[in-house]
Formats: sequence, C-alpha cells, structure tokens
Amino acid sequence: MAVRPAKLMEERVKEMLLRDNTGVGEGFTSALSGDLARVLGDYFEVADAPVVALARGEGGGFEITVRAKASGIKRFGTTEELPVPDF
Repeated sequence: MAVRPAKLMEERVKEMLLRDNTGVGEGFTSALSGDLARVLGDYFEVADAPVVALARGEGGGFEITVRAKASGIKRFGTTEELPVPDF
C-alpha cells in the first residue's frame, strides 16, 4: 500500500517539530541509531536497525525510546551457562 503524500508531510512535520523541541540536529538520531546498532550487535543477532524516538520528558529531561528486533542472542562467556530461550 502506497503512503499518501499527506501522511508523508505529517511525518516530516512531526520530525521537524521534534528536532526543534529537543534541540538536536538531523544527524543526531542517525548517529545514535548507528551507535546503538553496534552495541546491540555485540549482544544480539540484530535483524533490523534500531528505531530511536526522542521526546522532551517532564521536568526538562528527555524520554528516549529504542525499538529493535533480533533473531537471537549471541553466546559468550557470561551467557554460556544460560539456557537457550524458547520463543
């Protein structure tokens, strides 16, 4: 299903308002997503790049939401004794 132009404009406006509200540039979330992908890749078989959402929280702080999909957990010294999860 094709995305309607109005929906695309809505998403772009939301992104612009978010950047204005948080005070971060366009490259910030891209760089953060790349860094998180590398860190998560140390622990998981990451299926897709993480999606990062940044919003102003209460009291002037930030709320950071990270969503990522993985196909498995990497096994290494500290996790070898853990049972393989049944999903």
